[in-house]
Amino acid sequence: MAEAEFILSGGNGVKDWDLFHHAASVLGATEGASRVAVDDGFMGRERQVGASGTWVTARVYVAVGISGAIQHLQGIGACDKVIAINLDAGCDMVKRADLSVIGESAEVLTALIAAVQAWRSGGKRDAA
Repeated sequence: MAEAEFILSGGNGVKDWDLFHHAASVLGATEGASRVAVDDGFMGRERQVGASGTWVTARVYVAVGISGAIQHLQGIGACDKVIAINLDAGCDMVKRADLSVIGESAEVLTALIAAVQAWRSGGKRDAA
């Protein structure tokens, strides 16, 4: 995971982990997780991103429902572009991100999946 180009990482704000895994598959992303998600048993320790997990160097890192604890932010410091999907517009991950989508993770991931699938099937690019 340390050298993955594209990472979709989930945290405490992810309520539908099946949808998260499906989104990662559709997007072709490597899955990562916050310490909280790992501690809660949603992902294995080998998927933990941050100072107490794996330091990553992705070209694109998408943080889904991750608030942005300092240890996590340290672990993504070398990523080229960070995208945050979060309900909290004032959280540290949103402040760190190059692009933020403020909204509920399941709604945003569902729209993203639909847009990617429409684009792949030759549909409209703005399907979501």
